[in-house]
This record gives sequence, structure tokens and C-alpha cells, in this order.
Amino acid sequence: MKQTQDPSIRSVIVDDDRVIGDILKDLVSKEHISVEVFNDALEAIEFITREPVDILITDLMMPRVGGLEVLRQAKAMNPDVVVIIITGHGSLETAVEAIREGAYDYIKKPFKLQEMEIVFNNAVERVNLIRENTQLLKELKEAYDQLVAIKKERNEGDYEQKVEQDRIARLNFFSSDRPGLHFMRGAPMGEPNYFEQLQNISTLKRDGLLTDKEFKTLKAHLMKGLKTHE
Repeated sequence: MKQTQDPSIRSVIVDDDRVIGDILKDLVSKEHISVEVFNDALEAIEFITREPVDILITDLMMPRVGGLEVLRQAKAMNPDVVVIIITGHGSLETAVEAIREGAYDYIKKPFKLQEMEIVFNNAVERVNLIRENTQLLKELKEAYDQLVAIKKERNEGDYEQKVEQDRIARLNFFSSDRPGLHFMRGAPMGEPNYFEQLQNISTLKRDGLLTDKEFKTLKAHLMKGLKTHE
């Protein structure tokens, strides 16, 4: 699909009637709209496969290759291409088939120029809307990716903080006031269960939450309290 940074809209008109092709080109040509006219559907397809377009106006009934095949090729190159079908000679059923295959609208011959102008202007608005939506989705995806990255970073930080808080909480089991490790030696013991506390610090050391030095210090402190209360 064309880049949304390019403000121009590329359109192609395919009609084996040169007069109609030229009239339509004069009708839809504007400053921000480029128009290519083809009287041969095969030449149009060759061009479209090289240069994907935003709007396609094509007759249905043409020699060699019909408008449905032009539509299919245009859709293959740009799924968002807006296709306007020109139909006549009682080919309404084929026009309905074209709608089913993704045509935006159809107009029957003979048509008034004002009628075609309205349909084309609606097609231009649709192209602009598609571009805006594509840009919006891109911006939303970028914002979502940023939020995911921030959340991941924050969760990792929260996890590290939680581990540290859990470590401190499990260390501070000597009193209801949860004193820090540096207060342990002078903390009032009350009537603690020293055997249970010895088991606790052994578990902490096994889980990697106590260093060897911390474990030896706490063990010595508990053993001293145990002997005092024997």
C-alpha cells in the first residue's frame, strides 16, 4: 500500500472507449490526484502490477480482458484499493459480482458526469480514511509496545523489590515490631521458640536469603538465648 506520508492519490481509469477515458480524466484530475488512462485492460494490469494504485475506475465489458480481472489484479497489489465499476449493456449481475469481490461502487452507463464526480469524491474520502486509520493503528501499536516495555521494566523492578522486601520480612521474625537486622542482637527476646527460629534461619540460608556470615551471626545469637533460658 502507498505510504501515508505521500499526500497524492494515484488513480487509474480503464475503458476501451477513448472518449470516455479522456472525459473521466478531465473530471477527476486535481492537484493532489494523479490519473493514468488505459484503453487496453492488459496494459492497465501491467501498469498496476508495477505501480499499485489507490483508486481504480474500470469498465466491466472490454475486449480480451474484462474489468473483473483488472479489479482482481489491483486488489492483489493493494488490498485497500478503491474500485469503481462502470457497467452497461445489461451487465448488472456482473457488477454485483464485482461488488462481492471487493469493488467499492458501480455506476451504470449512460451516467451523468456529476454522478461520477460524487462517486469519485466519495472514493477519495475513503482512501484518506484508510490512510488515517492505518496511521492511527501504527501509532497505537507503537504506544502499546512502549507500554508493554515500561510495564515489563516496572514488573522486573517490582519483582526485585518484592524479593528484597520478602527477604527482610523473613529476617525480621524476632519481634512484632519487625526490627532490622542491625537491631537483632539487642532486641528483647520475650519467650521465643528458639528451636523454631533456628529452623527458620536454616531455611533462609538454604533459600539463599542469608549469607554465611548472617547465618552464623544469627545462629550464635539464638544459641546464646537458648542457653540463657535453659
